[in-house]
Amino acid sequence: MAVFFTIIIMIGSGIVLFSLFLMLAEKRRLHDYRVDLREKKEDLIKVIEDAELLIEEMNKFSDYVVTQIEDKHNTLTQTLKEADEKMELIKSMTSEAERVEESNNREPAYNEESIDRILQEEDPELLNTRQTSSRKGKVLTFDVKRREIIKLAKSGLNSTEIARILNCGKGEIELISKLGRANP
Repeated sequence: MAVFFTIIIMIGSGIVLFSLFLMLAEKRRLHDYRVDLREKKEDLIKVIEDAELLIEEMNKFSDYVVTQIEDKHNTLTQTLKEADEKMELIKSMTSEAERVEESNNREPAYNEESIDRILQEEDPELLNTRQTSSRKGKVLTFDVKRREIIKLAKSGLNSTEIARILNCGKGEIELISKLGRANP
């Protein structure tokens, strides 16, 4: 019977040693997960820092672009004011008789037939509206692209879709649609 108990104790000791070996192996594997987790965390922090740096640089560049656009806009506005002043000066210098004679000799840039034809090509309903409304003699500018952008923006399309449809730049689309909302 002593041999039986000795064998049982040996088998139990073997099982205990085997379980200790498995526990050490499991502990080593858990340690590897922690190292991997730490490395991934460091990589993620580095990516976030790089992204923040990129965003900061993009903000600086966009500020630069906006500043340049505002400067060009101010320069253009000033030039237009100067041109208007010069035009008024030239108009005031010409005599009334010359202006009347010049206006009698000059034909309008758009006559009624050409306006109707352009409106018919662009939108037949607009032609009907124009024919029924009172005629004030104003010459309308025909910027089909601008009208199309505003019409598509009001229909609910975003600037990317409009840019694809009209083969234009997205920034141009956004600018024209914002101007269209500002000037109904």
